[in-house]
Amino acid sequence: MKMNEVLKEANFEMTPQQRKLADLGRVLMDQAASTKDDALSVVMSRVGSTLTDFGTLFGPKNLAEVVKKAGASPEVIKKLLAYAEQIQKQQANLVKDHEQGGLDDSDQDDTDADEFAEPDDAQDTMAADQAMRARRK
Repeated sequence: MKMNEVLKEANFEMTPQQRKLADLGRVLMDQAASTKDDALSVVMSRVGSTLTDFGTLFGPKNLAEVVKKAGASPEVIKKLLAYAEQIQKQQANLVKDHEQGGLDDSDQDDTDADEFAEPDDAQDTMAADQAMRARRK
């Protein structure tokens, strides 16, 4: 048997459900890094890591195995999944809004030609000093 045949038979492709859980796991791990509560951060990281392995050869195959490997209760895991889905939707909306031009900061429609064309305070001060010196002479 050749290597290509072995790889085709093994079917290492992820199902859409496994891909979704892995994506949610990555979101949880990303959020864990910025969470201030250390205990919550550890739980988020463990659950996220476990979810990225879901359905793999040695990874969990169901919720009971996720609970066992992550060391968190099913309620906590469900809450974290809901939180990760919410974050993922917000990120997707930001990307979609940006693609539609909603996050355009270029101010191309601004009617002011150049706000920096006006003299600044240092120039005003210098002109006032010169005027005062001219008066003294």
